[in-house]
Amino acid sequence: MSLKRRCKSLFCLFITLFSCSESHISVDGFEFEISERKEFFIGQGGLTTDGYHTVFLDSTKTKGTIYNKIAHSLDSIFISADSAWSQDGEIMETEGPYGVGTVFTYFSSPEFNMFINSQEFFRQNVQTKEVSRKFLQEYGIFGDLKYPAIAISGASREFTGLDQRDNIGYFIYDFENQIKVIGYNVDQDSMFILPVALDSSRFYNTSFKVKWKNVTIGGGDDPQLSVIGDKLVVSYPSFSDILVYDLNAGLQQTYTSESNSFPSQKRRPENYREEVDSGELLWDWQEAWKNQVRFGSISYIKDLNVYVRTVKGEGEEDAALFLEVFDSSFEKVSELSLSEINQDLSTTFINTKYGLLFRGKD
Repeated sequence: MSLKRRCKSLFCLFITLFSCSESHISVDGFEFEISERKEFFIGQGGLTTDGYHTVFLDSTKTKGTIYNKIAHSLDSIFISADSAWSQDGEIMETEGPYGVGTVFTYFSSPEFNMFINSQEFFRQNVQTKEVSRKFLQEYGIFGDLKYPAIAISGASREFTGLDQRDNIGYFIYDFENQIKVIGYNVDQDSMFILPVALDSSRFYNTSFKVKWKNVTIGGGDDPQLSVIGDKLVVSYPSFSDILVYDLNAGLQQTYTSESNSFPSQKRRPENYREEVDSGELLWDWQEAWKNQVRFGSISYIKDLNVYVRTVKGEGEEDAALFLEVFDSSFEKVSELSLSEINQDLSTTFINTKYGLLFRGKD
């Protein structure tokens, strides 16, 4: 899919994996284009939902690495304007001085690959492949808590919370009705709490977390972090606010937007409570929650100096997918129903030099 100013040359191509046909539409001074359906095979098993986790692209946005969950390897990935291919990486050990354990997400700096789950960080030297392993509690910022855990979003293909200027990755920490941002310095192997005030009250009032017997089901509502230049941009999946924190000045501002096509926030089920005695009720609530609006993370289209965000509208499998476009001041300047152009788009994409590379629906 391409996005360009009307009557100007092509700036950015939105490539859509598995879209059915090439389509064009003009909205609010922008032209949008979705490519024909393409099928790319990335390493062992292909680019499948279960086979792969996070993609991490370098500054060129044309190449990077992708974690292969099936092989437990870090494969290389290459992207052009109309294709993508990969090179298989070495299968990693799981124990010993070169061992990497369970991986939920990862990112890379020039000297280290960071493999992360909710409670452990594996820091792999790029040259020697030696790995140091730490539990979160060892970083000394969680007090006496024995088993602290950070939130790892499973909704995004691309890890966007890395400040590549100083190799600091940012994560969400949820504890005792407060959500905070944790910073991890790759070079120093240290952590700190970033002094940004997230909207904990509204987050907890529009999130889903219900216990039944020994099972707790969450809605995957943790804030999504994107580092864009000197800004940390926060998008909340369950409501439309966008928080922008200046990493240099330490100042923040929240922006709100409305739409006639989808609600501005989720609604909890009637008579909602945090523990139930019926598995059937929990299932019904969970399905109803999944079928409500959901806001994606923020991405930046450099050539146009605009920010974009996908929004899943209300509904089940036929829920509409929208694209919001914001100017450099985070004022919404355009909104497009992608589903009206092509119904084959999933909510999963990565931001490449050529545009947003979507995964198609199965």
